[in-house]
Amino acid sequence: MKPIERLAVGIESPPWDALWKVVIGFLTLPLFHVLLGHTNSILLTFGLFIAVLVALRIVPVVIRRMLPFSSEAQDIWRSRRNLSKQYDSYAWQKLFWIGLGLACYAVIGKLRYGELELTLLCLVAGGAGLVVWRRTRATE
Repeated sequence: MKPIERLAVGIESPPWDALWKVVIGFLTLPLFHVLLGHTNSILLTFGLFIAVLVALRIVPVVIRRMLPFSSEAQDIWRSRRNLSKQYDSYAWQKLFWIGLGLACYAVIGKLRYGELELTLLCLVAGGAGLVVWRRTRATE
């Protein structure tokens, strides 16, 4: 693999995958504040959060289709997608890391209506996914 491919594959490997998801979680609420202005709506907050999750799925797909990556890198990504399809907990664990970033922002920033609930939901659901995934991985 070329160095850029190793970077692209590596950024989605432990511990870097968790770190960049924490950063995304940390930046999510300030972005929402900019986009929503003074609007304080739980529906808009959850709607934007779903848009962030969709973007986390779609942007890498678009990049992978636009740029020529080796078959080795594509095989690694295919294997990860198959894990995600086979084990929901593999996919759900990303919510924990995003929730951790949201929680870090909650410590220093002022939360709006629905943001604490979103943070707790991510931490609990993602934490459960993380625990189940680690147990699943340990038994294989």
